[in-house]
Amino acid sequence: MQPSGIHFLEPFFETARTDPARPAVVDNGLVVGYGTLAAWVLEVAGAVEPRTDTPQPPVGVVVHHSARDVAALLGVLAAGRAYVPLEAGHPAAVLDAVLARLEVREAVATADTGWQPAVARVLRPRWAPSAPAPPAARDSGVRPGDPAYVLFTSGSTGTPKGVVVPHRALAAVVPPLRDLYGIGPHSTVLHFHGAGGDTSLEEILPTLTGGATLVVDDAAREAFAQVAAEQEVTVAVLPTGFWHSLTGDLLQQGAGLPPSLRTVVIGGEAVRADMLERWRLLGADGVRLLNTYGSTETALVTHAVPLAGPDAPELPDTGGDLPIGLPLPHVGQRIDDTGELYVSGPGLALGYHGAPGATAARFTEHAGTRWYRTGDLVSEAPGGALVFRGRSDHQVKIRGHRVDLVHVEALVGACAGVREVAAARVDRAEHSTLAAFFVPLPGHDPREVVTGVRARLAGTAAPQLVPSLLVAVPHLERTHTGKVDREATRDRYLATAEAAR
Repeated sequence: MQPSGIHFLEPFFETARTDPARPAVVDNGLVVGYGTLAAWVLEVAGAVEPRTDTPQPPVGVVVHHSARDVAALLGVLAAGRAYVPLEAGHPAAVLDAVLARLEVREAVATADTGWQPAVARVLRPRWAPSAPAPPAARDSGVRPGDPAYVLFTSGSTGTPKGVVVPHRALAAVVPPLRDLYGIGPHSTVLHFHGAGGDTSLEEILPTLTGGATLVVDDAAREAFAQVAAEQEVTVAVLPTGFWHSLTGDLLQQGAGLPPSLRTVVIGGEAVRADMLERWRLLGADGVRLLNTYGSTETALVTHAVPLAGPDAPELPDTGGDLPIGLPLPHVGQRIDDTGELYVSGPGLALGYHGAPGATAARFTEHAGTRWYRTGDLVSEAPGGALVFRGRSDHQVKIRGHRVDLVHVEALVGACAGVREVAAARVDRAEHSTLAAFFVPLPGHDPREVVTGVRARLAGTAAPQLVPSLLVAVPHLERTHTGKVDREATRDRYLATAEAAR
């Protein structure tokens, strides 16, 4: 029943064998049992090209946030292959570029999205509504170093970088996350994040290998408290920006947290100290609030610390900045003389697809150990927890997505009517957004340029790379050496631009 070599999935198949009727996924009210889900997983695993000892391109999976997404991802992993998510809401040009760049030959269709993958084989599983006893799983022969998935991150060259993460990384990180989040057979975990990012695996794998239930509900973003109460959610993994908004809204409404909630995990942006105080005013003493940290290149989560709840220690005095955590058991860390954090361990990615230079720049050797250079500047607080102090490059986090400002500037700068541009993060009361300040070419109406930029990026760029705010300015602020000063440009023009909206 258990596929050899996929040890992080073996508990899932064991539950499917011993308790096939146990709810695995509740998809907008539709209950999919472990037996049925395992049958879907194995149908996908049997349909994709078998793993070989020679390198193979990843399998595309068209994702739109459903139980079928979950089955498709697990099916590819169970086959010993790697997947690349193809988000149904992204422009067709972006998805086609991913297929061409990775030379994808086959894709699993989880729904009729209107976009047809340009590949040799489009796999359309039957998704049978019930299957009380899943078939026996075959031995995939997967090896720990085989790729498990490829995810694209923003790149300073204007071209996204494909991060290749191996199967051993998932095997290393799933058990500690399951223990850290307290996920077991009686847990119900909200599937908040779409399968296009790695945070979705932070929800899916610990849940389904822990015999728990995963809840997919399209209303969760607009009505989190109501959905969590109705579905008796016990664990929720939320973007920090969303948690900021949720905390403020609940406090303003005089509403409390759902009584079933036991653990809330946040990550992706810095936690605001004032929002933590508001969280405590909600009477959330019985709910564990875990702050987590990690990079796509280091497989999900590498550091965590309780900020509130029954097991939360007294937070150290860090000058107002809240800690991002201590390393998990499988993680090694070191901080160089500049304060930059390096991470080691089995969770490290193999590197960047087709980019040996970028891989060598970020994955380095030190004292006989392979390390990932995070680009994050940190300090160590009393007790050992790390505190985020900034970046050594031009990357920022926008609602949980890592965005390179140089990449955004390249996209906007390629649009008609733009002479030069500076991108910057704008910190709102509850979350951060992306802004681009541009100098229009002479003779171009700034309003028409803005319209043209939005139209071009809507069809060619991933949503997280599209600025929420586009501002025409007479010139960009510069440093004494002549370089564009993004923060000074933002600070000079932002208030005027927002007043004019």
